[in-house]
Amino acid sequence: MLSLLLVIFLLWLFFKLGIGLIKIFGFLIMVGLIFIFCAYLLIPFLAIIGIGSLIWALVR
Repeated sequence: MLSLLLVIFLLWLFFKLGIGLIKIFGFLIMVGLIFIFCAYLLIPFLAIIGIGSLIWALVR
């Protein structure tokens, strides 16, 4: 219930500030794309780098 009230308040605030729904949805889509990039590409790449550096430290 509290989250629903928060969403209603934020929508009211955005309309008062003159920020349209297209900008809000565009922002949410961009945040989603950044999250997908970080979750599926960046984190495994950092894990591979970490494992490689551990193996390099053990071999050296």
